[in-house]
Amino acid sequence: MKASAAGAPGLAAMCLPILGAALAGCDRSPVGRPAAPPPPPEPVRVSLQIAGVTDVEEAANPKVEVTVRLGLGAPTSEAVTVGLNLAGTATRGRDYVISADEVRVPAFATSASVELDVYRDFEEEGAETIEVSLGALSDNAQEDYPSIITLGVLDGESAAVDKSPPGDGTDIDIFDDAVHGVFPAGLYPSPAGDAIVATVVASLPESVSGNWPIVASWSTDPGFMSDVTTIAECYEPSEESPEAALENIMSPCLAASSSDPDPSSDPDPFAFLFPGNLRTFLLPHAGLLPNRQYFLRVEITPQPPDAALETVAHSFFTDSEGRLAVRCPATGRSPAPGGGDPLFAQQWHLVNTGQTAFAGRGGTAGADLRMTAAIDSGRAGAGVKLAVVDTGLEICHPDLAANTAAGGSFNFGAASTLGASPDDPYNYAGDGDHGTSVAGVAAAAANNGFGGRGVAPAVTLVGFNPEAAVGEEPGLASPDDWLDAAQEIALLKSLGAGGGGADEPDSASVDVFNMSFGTARPGENADEEHVRVFRMGAERLRSGRGALYVKAAGNAFDHCREEVHHPLHREVGCYAANDDPDQNTPWLIAVGGFNADDAKSSYSSAGANLWVVGPSGEDGAEAPAIVTTDQMGLSGYSAAPENRLTHDNPLNRDGDYVSAFGGTSSAAPAVAGAAAILLGLRPELTWRDVKHILAKTARRIDPDIAEVRAAFNGAPYVAQHAWQTNAAGYAFHNWYGFGAVDVDAAVAMAQGHAPGSLGAFAESDWFDGGGAALPLAIPDADGVGASASMDISGLPEGGAIEAVVLEISVEHGNAFDLGVTLRSPSGTSSVVNPPLNKSLERMPGLVNWHLLSNAFYGENLNGAWTLHVADIAPGDTGSLTGWRLRFYHGEHGAN
Repeated sequence: MKASAAGAPGLAAMCLPILGAALAGCDRSPVGRPAAPPPPPEPVRVSLQIAGVTDVEEAANPKVEVTVRLGLGAPTSEAVTVGLNLAGTATRGRDYVISADEVRVPAFATSASVELDVYRDFEEEGAETIEVSLGALSDNAQEDYPSIITLGVLDGESAAVDKSPPGDGTDIDIFDDAVHGVFPAGLYPSPAGDAIVATVVASLPESVSGNWPIVASWSTDPGFMSDVTTIAECYEPSEESPEAALENIMSPCLAASSSDPDPSSDPDPFAFLFPGNLRTFLLPHAGLLPNRQYFLRVEITPQPPDAALETVAHSFFTDSEGRLAVRCPATGRSPAPGGGDPLFAQQWHLVNTGQTAFAGRGGTAGADLRMTAAIDSGRAGAGVKLAVVDTGLEICHPDLAANTAAGGSFNFGAASTLGASPDDPYNYAGDGDHGTSVAGVAAAAANNGFGGRGVAPAVTLVGFNPEAAVGEEPGLASPDDWLDAAQEIALLKSLGAGGGGADEPDSASVDVFNMSFGTARPGENADEEHVRVFRMGAERLRSGRGALYVKAAGNAFDHCREEVHHPLHREVGCYAANDDPDQNTPWLIAVGGFNADDAKSSYSSAGANLWVVGPSGEDGAEAPAIVTTDQMGLSGYSAAPENRLTHDNPLNRDGDYVSAFGGTSSAAPAVAGAAAILLGLRPELTWRDVKHILAKTARRIDPDIAEVRAAFNGAPYVAQHAWQTNAAGYAFHNWYGFGAVDVDAAVAMAQGHAPGSLGAFAESDWFDGGGAALPLAIPDADGVGASASMDISGLPEGGAIEAVVLEISVEHGNAFDLGVTLRSPSGTSSVVNPPLNKSLERMPGLVNWHLLSNAFYGENLNGAWTLHVADIAPGDTGSLTGWRLRFYHGEHGAN
C-alpha cells in the first residue's frame, strides 16, 4: 500500500473499488457481515402556546397569536403539519375567527403561528372562552404538553343604537343639554341712535310653572357690587314674528312658562325656535358717561326654586358723547417695561415647554407648531395679506393695530349702524369678539411689549364681518348662521369676490383667508356660488398662483346627547366634519385641532376631508387652551368662568387677553399663519404648493391609535382606520389628516421646492359606478355591507391624486345607520362617512351627496375603485342606488 501524496493512507483509492462507485460511503465492516440499519428518527414533540396572555378584553378588538412550537427532535429536515381543533363557549364565525385550521412548520424551523381574531360586538354575552387543541399530526410528530390552551374573553360594553328623537320629539331642540336661563341674542344701537337695544332668549325647565320676571341692570362695575342701575321697564316683541321686535316693544317682559303652546305646532319657524321667549330691552343713552366701559346683566330673578339658570352678561363702551361706541375706541395702553411679549412664555402652541398656560396642568414639551427656528430667524409672514373673515376685528387693539392695514378692513354693518365706519369692523357687543381672538392667533404683533405674539406676526391683517350684513328685514344673526341672503352675499364678497369700493371689501388682494366658522347642512353639497368663488380664488387670485382658504373643521366630535351616546361615538365622533358641505371641496384646507399633549382636542371634528391639524388645546381650566387677544377691557371671553388669565393678573391688567380660547377656530388661524410664513418666504408658491408642503412635512402625532373595528351580525367592520401610509408614501388618519403642522420642516422644504412643479391642476369628469348591479341591497345591521366596484381608465398614467370626491345616493329609512368606505386601486381605504354620524340622524337616505377624501393623495388614478356601504344598526333598511367619482389631480413626479 502506497501513501497518498499528502503522506496519509489513500482512503478514497481504497474504498472506490469496494462494492462499486455507486455506494455513498465506504463500508469498513468485516467481510460478510451486513450493515446495521440506521435507527428511526424520534418523533418531534408538538405543543401550543399563546403569546403572553390567558385573558383578553373583547372591547380591545384583540388579535391573539397562537403558536405551534416544536420541542424534542426539532429542528427536523421535514416539515411538520399540525391540525387545530376549536371549542369553548364563544361561537366561531360570530365571536371570533382563526386564520387557519392547520399549521405547517417548515423544515428546519421550530415554530409557526396562526391568529385568533376576537370580535368586539356590543352584545351582552358574559365571559366566554375559546379552546384551541392539537388535532391531527403528521407522521413525524407527536403531542407534547400543553396540547390544549384556553383563552378567556372578557365581555365588552354592550350597547344598542338609540334612534329616539331628542327632547320633545321635534327635530330641533336648542336646549337639549338642559341648560336654561337667559341667553344673548343681540346688542346694537337703536335706529334713532338714542339707546342701546339688547335682545335675549329665555328658557325655563319644564318642571317650573308660572311667570318669572326678567330683570336687566347696568353698572360700571363688572361684579355689579356698586353703581348698579336697574332698567325698570323691559319690552317683548310682537307675537307675530321676532322681526317686529324693533317696532313693537310696549308690553311687560315675563319669561314664558311651561304652559306655553307646544312650539312644534307653531307654523312660524322663528316662533318655533323662540316660543314667546324673545325679549328686548332698551338702555337710553341719557345718563351714560362718555368714554367709559359699562356692563349689562339680564337675569331671571328671583330664580325659581331648584333651578340653576344662566345669566346674560353684556359689555359695551361709550364714545366721547356717551353713546354706544360703534367704532374701535382708542384706549390708552402702556407696553410692559422692557418690551418683548409678556405672555409668550405661556403660548404653548408656539413653543411647548410643558407650561400650564394658566390652566390646572401643563402639557407635553414639544407638542406645538415646531417653529423655534422660524421665530429665531424672523420668519413672520411679511408682505402677505391675511384676512380674518369673522364676527369683527378690533383694528385698534394694542397687539393688532401695528399689523392692520389702514383702510383695508370692511364693516358690512356700517350702512345700518349710525356712526359706524365702513373700514372698521368693530364688534360692539362685549361678550367676546371671535374675530379679534382669531386674529391674535395668526397675527398678533411681536416684541411690542403687549401680550403674546401670533404665528405670523408681520403679516398685513384685514378683517371682514359678513355676519353684520343686514338685508331688507332685520333678523337674528349668529356667528355660525350664514343663511341670511345679505350675509351670504357679504360672505362671497369677503372670500375673494370683492373688488373694493363703497359697498364691498377689497378681498381680491388677499393672499390667505381664515375661515373660523362653519355651516351645518347635513347631506347637502356646497352651493354653486361658493364653488365658483373658491375656484376663482384658486385660479385667479395672487396673479394666478391662487389664494389659500384655511377653514376650521368643526367642534362637534363629542356633541352627543348622553341618552343616545354609543360607544363608537367616543372613537369616530358624534358629528363628522362632512357636516359642512364646503369642506367637501378641494380648494379648502380643512383644519382639525390638537392639544398640548400632542393628541386630538376632545371636541375636534374628524373626517377624511381634513388636511392637517393645528393647535387648539382644551378648555383652558383643567388643561391648556390658547392664549390670544381678547376684546379690550374687562369683558369679552376673558370674563368667562373657565378663563384663568383674569384682569387681576399683572400680565393682563387691562383685560385685553384670554387664556381659554380654543376650538378649531384657533387651529385654523395657526395654520393660516404657517401658510403666510411660507408665502412670505417664497411668494411664488402656488396654493397647491403650500398645501403639498404642509402635507409632506406634517408630523404624525398619536402614532399608536388603533383602528376602530366591531362585528355586526358576526361580520367585522372597520369604522375608522389606524394611521395608514398610502401607496404614495403619505400617512393619513381621519382624526389628523396628514398630521400636525411642522412650521420649521415646512420652511426647510419650501426653500428647495420648485414652485409650480406639481403640474397643471385638473378636474376629471364624473365616472359613473351605476349599471345593472344597482340598486344594491344593503344588509340590515350587518358588517358585511354591500360593495360595488368600477374600473377607472383614460386618466393620465403619470397623474397624482390631489382629492377624490364621491357622489353617493342611497334609499334608506335612516342614513344615520350607514358607514361609507372608498378603496383605491392601490389598496388604501378611506372611511368617508362614519356610521352613526349624527349629522344624518333621521335623514331618509342620501341624494347625490358629495364626500371628499384626502387619504389617496399622490396615488395613481386608474384601476379598480371599490365602494363599501354598511348598515350597522337594526330597524331601517335600504339600498345603494347610485355612485360616481370625480378626481382632482396633478403630476407630482419627484415631489
